[in-house]
Amino acid sequence: MDTPVLVVVLAWFVGGFVSGASGIGGAMIALPLAALFIPIQVVIALSCILNLVMDGAIAAMHFRYCKVRALYPLFAGAIPGSIIGLFILQMVPGSMLQGMTGILLLAFVLWQSRSRVSQTGQESWLKGGLAGFASGVLGSAISFDGPPVGAYGLYAGWTPRIFLGTLGVFFIIRASLTCVLQAGAGLYTPEVLRYAAYGMPATVLGTLCAFPVAKRINPERFRTVLRGIIAAAALVCIWRAWL
Repeated sequence: MDTPVLVVVLAWFVGGFVSGASGIGGAMIALPLAALFIPIQVVIALSCILNLVMDGAIAAMHFRYCKVRALYPLFAGAIPGSIIGLFILQMVPGSMLQGMTGILLLAFVLWQSRSRVSQTGQESWLKGGLAGFASGVLGSAISFDGPPVGAYGLYAGWTPRIFLGTLGVFFIIRASLTCVLQAGAGLYTPEVLRYAAYGMPATVLGTLCAFPVAKRINPERFRTVLRGIIAAAALVCIWRAWL
């Protein structure tokens, strides 16, 4: 097993565990690690395939906790957001988008941390639609669609398994559409598929290892971990904006 393959296996095992326990953040960890050894174009295509596998495993384990009604506003916003994101990508520098996203997410985490109320809001079409729209825009423009909907789930006060089930279904549908588009564009080369063949079992194994954690984690501790992941995502956005 050569070094790049070993990195793919380790990176997506850890990524699968993080996403399996918290619902988001796996790709944020795995992609930068893999990009140190593999060309970024290959890593991005590989990430979409393995994210689909990761989200599929999460959705399968927590599907019965999925809040189907909560998906409607998310998709209502995500579909036009994805289309607009393609146009924004052509007009607005990606660094500017990432910087703005990082600042907004960091402000949200600070507000959540200072709040004395454990459940800070309720689900709504407006807020869910805005979260889905932001996820669609950022997913199409900079491949960073997790934090906006993660922030919405945190705001709505979802329990860990509702969070995992609902966002697992949301992400698997979004990832499927992305994979279809990338396959049609010829991005899935033999090199990408070779890495994917090694990464898939590692991703599933990492997700399965996180299942006992997701079942037993205290909701308040879960929210604390989630705030930490969103804060880390915000800092990554700001850091990448300055590169």
